[in-house]
Amino acid sequence: MAEAIGIKGVRIEDPAKVQEKLAEALAHPGPVLIDAVVNRLELAMPPKVTAEMAKGFTLYMLKAVLNGRADEIIELARSNLLR
Repeated sequence: MAEAIGIKGVRIEDPAKVQEKLAEALAHPGPVLIDAVVNRLELAMPPKVTAEMAKGFTLYMLKAVLNGRADEIIELARSNLLR
């Protein structure tokens, strides 16, 4: 889509090619759109987890279970713990 309007597009699907694709994008002299395909359930872990963050995540999980969405919690665990 980016190339249809004159912008270079770089798509990253393979984690092993991230450096290669980023180097390709940075070497381009003009604007570049980077499309990185990621797992939608992948948790972004901050460098330091605070008690407030843990409390918020626990509250999210509790609400999901009480609302009948325990399958989401199981899928989240599978995606992040069983790699």
